[in-house]
Amino acid sequence: MKNIILAGNAVTAEILYSYIGSDSRYAVAGFTVDDAFVDKGSQFDRPTVALSKLVETFPPDRHAVVMAMGYSNVNDDRASMFTRLKAMGYAIETYLHPQALIHSRHPIGEGSIVLPGAVVEPEVRIGADSLVWCNVTLAHHCTIGDHCWVASGAVVSGKANIGDNCFIGVNATIVNALSIGDHVIVGGGALITKDAKAASVHLTRSAEQIRFTSQDYAKHFGV
Repeated sequence: MKNIILAGNAVTAEILYSYIGSDSRYAVAGFTVDDAFVDKGSQFDRPTVALSKLVETFPPDRHAVVMAMGYSNVNDDRASMFTRLKAMGYAIETYLHPQALIHSRHPIGEGSIVLPGAVVEPEVRIGADSLVWCNVTLAHHCTIGDHCWVASGAVVSGKANIGDNCFIGVNATIVNALSIGDHVIVGGGALITKDAKAASVHLTRSAEQIRFTSQDYAKHFGV
């Protein structure tokens, strides 16, 4: 059983703690955050330790770290924590949930996370410190860069290339063989059919209320 520290103590950490805490391969020893956030308290039954105190509290020769932070600043905050923890001597654990379906022969990148129901098809490559949420499909020969976040239900089609520090929203679809630059945001439900340049943002319009009531709509359109 491997001793684990979760880097983060907010919503993402809460979800990953639920998964990892019930995984017999691991024992969660505690959490760590930047010193400025440690006094904000924690809802967990394990200690939250300031990053400056982490080595003396949970030595790196006996603990690995799971990245349990969100995607703030287009994943730059995750990338910064990842880099600093490695410099402190910590191994960053690659967490593959037992119910993830991983068929690629390529090793998943250091510190990346693949959650239940995700499908990673043959020849997919995933970089370091990327999070692949539940029920994502990464189709054959696609590439996910470092420090990416791929939200639930997203589909990255065959041979598509996603750059570093990208955010792919819930139920978004990236069409075959496209190239998505670094630091791109793709909003929930968006359909991307053309290459996306670095640091661009692609959102779908929110559902707009139409002039019919639901009863009139059902009467005229058969729903």
